Amino acid sequence: MEEDKPSNVIDLADRRPTPKELPAFAPPAAAADPRTEEFWSLMEPFFDGLQGLQAQLLARLIPLALPELKRFQLSTLRENVRKPWGLPEEELRDLELRLGSHPARVRKAKWLDLRGYILGCDHVLRGVESARPGETGVILGRDLFLLEDGRLGLVQVVGSWVWKMGLSHYDTLTTVGDAELIDAERAVKEFPVQKLMGGLRAILWFDRGNPIHPPEPELEARRERFMAMARELSRATAAYNERLRRVVLGPG
Repeated sequence: MEEDKPSNVIDLADRRPTPKELPAFAPPAAAADPRTEEFWSLMEPFFDGLQGLQAQLLARLIPLALPELKRFQLSTLRENVRKPWGLPEEELRDLELRLGSHPARVRKAKWLDLRGYILGCDHVLRGVESARPGETGVILGRDLFLLEDGRLGLVQVVGSWVWKMGLSHYDTLTTVGDAELIDAERAVKEFPVQKLMGGLRAILWFDRGNPIHPPEPELEARRERFMAMARELSRATAAYNERLRRVVLGPG
């Protein structure tokens, strides 16, 4: 006697309803709830007021540090970003060809040949932590430059890495993927204001190298004005954090 074979016939009683056949719950429109408008009104000071004030602060601090840029031997933005560290120049040119026509046009921008100082940077070597010898990967990053004329330039960095013998043993190459001149408000959206202030402070106190020209007598006055605004910001931030702490620890 042959064993019973499983039937390929599906009992219609076992059929589950399709998503279209399921009863749909229709919640009331969000616009009908007055708290929706109230919520976005409550968020306005955070989205507009806070970053707007941070941008104004950055715009006031830049002129205090800007005169010191001429005392340093600075590289151009292009020289800072376009680097074949340990890899052939031919590979860098090949990468630039593969990136497409838009990056190629952006790399022709004349302001990339101006000298500048990096106020903020954020680079990531994707996958390098778990790489094996000989493997390659992608570098993505961005650099915010303070140009000698006071403008801010944001450069998107792209590149590749080749793993050699550990996290500190890899070769890289990087180039410009995109670039634009931005204002102070955009700058504080891209980087925390305290990080940008740290970059300006490093210029004023020569943290990243010795100046090639001696400072002028009025430098100390600019340093003190910088510190005065930093102290005011610290006090205001401490007060804000305390009020926020009360909100977090308060009744839900």
